[in-house]
Amino acid sequence: MTDQLSVLVVDDQALFREIANSMFEVTGEFKVIAEAEDGVDAIAAYKRNRPDLVLMDIQMARMNGLDATREILRMDPHASVVLISMKADPQYSQIADEMGAIGFVAKRDLRPSSLKVMIDKARSRANAA
Repeated sequence: MTDQLSVLVVDDQALFREIANSMFEVTGEFKVIAEAEDGVDAIAAYKRNRPDLVLMDIQMARMNGLDATREILRMDPHASVVLISMKADPQYSQIADEMGAIGFVAKRDLRPSSLKVMIDKARSRANAA
């Protein structure tokens, strides 16, 4: 399928990365092309792969997801980054918006359909600009 969206999954928990991979695999709309376990690795993986979507955990060792997202967006202002966290803090949506990420989703609410809506919204916003 040529219209699959490539995804970089960034999370310090290997189990979550496996679950995200499985979730994306069954949809047929997304293909995980790279994984990273912290922000430093995420930046390097983004540079190498230039995915359509970065699924970025906020709390990680070495470099957190907020700092990594800032760096990715500095390198590529059109990058589509969705912040994720176990904590469903309403402030995270505001932070995501302020920093230029396309949104925030609590891990328990993570669904391919919600990510697709965010990506479509970000692309239409970019096309309008």
